[in-house]
Amino acid sequence: MSKQLVHVTPNLFLSSSTALIGSSAKLINTELGKHIDSFENVVRFNRAVTKNFEKSVGEKTTLRVVNNHVFDNVDISDKGYSNSPKNFVKKLKRQNILYIGPHEGPWERRKNNSHKSNKLYKYDYSSIEKVKSILNIEQKENMQIGTIMIGLCILSGIKPHLFGFDLEDVPRTHYYQSRPVTENTINHNPSNERKALRKLVKNESISIN
Repeated sequence: MSKQLVHVTPNLFLSSSTALIGSSAKLINTELGKHIDSFENVVRFNRAVTKNFEKSVGEKTTLRVVNNHVFDNVDISDKGYSNSPKNFVKKLKRQNILYIGPHEGPWERRKNNSHKSNKLYKYDYSSIEKVKSILNIEQKENMQIGTIMIGLCILSGIKPHLFGFDLEDVPRTHYYQSRPVTENTINHNPSNERKALRKLVKNESISIN
């Protein structure tokens, strides 16, 4: 049975068989691909690719969730990120894309940012406090879109299954790229968010591999 994702327009529905695929490098050398692809809904984030990683992360994508930088096709290679093509979103075709970001500018430029064959959705960022409340998170920093998506699922009555999310306080990694060595603590608070996820697992609000 599908349920409507709250605070998203136009109407977006996800079923109880929903997998959220994080980007942790711990996915490398696993054989979770077939299991991930068995879910009805497979949600991936930002520029996370599947090519050459199918055995570990699967190849199915029914929804891609992107932040303002990715949706705006910003080049971040000069900041120490590899495998981050500037026009990643622009080159996607016939995809479902959900934009989650605190800025309206990227969404206003959506006709230039995305191919016309894509189906675009937008999260109402003014409702972010409701997401923080359901996750029991208090922080001034912007939450990572993966964490926001988890909160949206729970608010919508969906129990998502997580792959590639780190629950412990380890350096942030991506299975498909190298990241800057220093942790970005200005825009996000990963430690606080991971603490919240551990509580959600304990309360059985989410399940995780």
